[in-house]
Formats: sequence, structure tokens, C-alpha cells
Amino acid sequence: MAVISPIACLMGRHEPLRRNVEWNGLHYVGNCRHCGKEIVRLSHRKWREKLSEAG
Repeated sequence: MAVISPIACLMGRHEPLRRNVEWNGLHYVGNCRHCGKEIVRLSHRKWREKLSEAG
């Protein structure tokens, strides 16, 4: 793990664990390889933490 990676996660930029990324019908979703949070792909190489579905 790189030293910069946890800092990027704290700033909201995540990197997916590629082998676990799935298409849910609307977005690609997966887990961050550094912090383990659930993330969603906004665009090419742009992954952000998935917002909770409160209802």
C-alpha cells in the first residue's frame, strides 16, 4: 500500500478492488482497495464513496 493512498481516501478519492467491481444496472460499484468503503464509479477513473440510501 502506498503512503499517499489513505490520504486520497480521506479526500474522497478512492481506487476500486478491480476483481470485485460489479454492474448493478445503473453504475459500477465495488469496494475501495485501501479503506474498504463501498464506492461507485461516476466516470472513467472517478470513484467516490457510495451515499447511503436513507429512506
